[in-house]
Formats: sequence, C-alpha cells, structure tokens
Amino acid sequence: MDKSLLDYQGQLSSEVRIQLITLLQCIALCNLGPRNDLKKLVGVALELLDNAQRYNVGSDVDFAWHIAGGELVVRVTNRAIGTDAERLLKSVGEIARMSPEEITDAFRKQLTEEGYGEKGGAGLGMLQIARKVGNSIRAYAEPETNGTYLCRSEVSAPLTRQKA
Repeated sequence: MDKSLLDYQGQLSSEVRIQLITLLQCIALCNLGPRNDLKKLVGVALELLDNAQRYNVGSDVDFAWHIAGGELVVRVTNRAIGTDAERLLKSVGEIARMSPEEITDAFRKQLTEEGYGEKGGAGLGMLQIARKVGNSIRAYAEPETNGTYLCRSEVSAPLTRQKA
C-alpha cells in the first residue's frame, strides 16, 4: 500500500519552509516510527526546499513527501532562470557518476574553495543530500515560453526498518 504523506502547492517563504519542516518531523515520526535516521530524511526535504526558495523566480512551489514501496520520495518543483536550471542539471549529473567517497571528497572540496555566488551556487545542497542518501537524486528542467525553466528535483531513499 502506498502512503501519500504530504503534498504542498503554494507560496514558499522562510516561514512556510519552517512550518513544513516542523510538520514533516511530526509526519515522519508518526508514519515511520522511531528511527535513528529521521533527522537525515527530514534534512533532505529541508535542502530541497531551501534550494527551491533560493532559486525560484516566482513564489510558488510544488512539494511532495511520499512513501511508496518501502521508499521515501521527496520532490520539489519550482521555476528558475536558465543558468540556475543548467547548474542544477550539471550538479545532479556529476553526483550521479560519483561513488560515496567521491561525494564526500567533493563536499569537503566545495567547503574549502570559493565558488559561492549571490544565491549560493556552489552545489553544496545537492552534495549534502547525496552524503545523506547516496546519489539517488534526479533533476529535470523544461523550458517555458517566458524564458524560465520548470525545474523538478527528486530524491529517493530506501526505508529499511530502523529503530531509534
């Protein structure tokens, strides 16, 4: 049986993001039970929401947290400018080809090197997600008629039974 735990469509602000994360913490505990990886799983959602808010050219997002077939799927969709959409696709593509050790090394390297822009842009958020759940990150970007891109980031993580 599939469980749809949270779907949100609407404006994303810092206050909304905080409320969503608080709600997700409760949902995760109630639906997954005590686990030693709850903070990590909610952290994935926080990173995706943070990226969506940072790079969103509008104010609306589509966010989903679902459990299906023993797997957690977290997805966020937002609109972005072309350079941000390209950077998302490049970052996720690079991570997909990395081993866990390479992900850790890339994360450490990003922390010590410059490369941050006005909105961040160093790729640390996606590397942080990959450090938590592996390279099961997917990204899509579809051009829209107004020059923006509809971007979707999706992370899946297996939910083997754990106790807190």
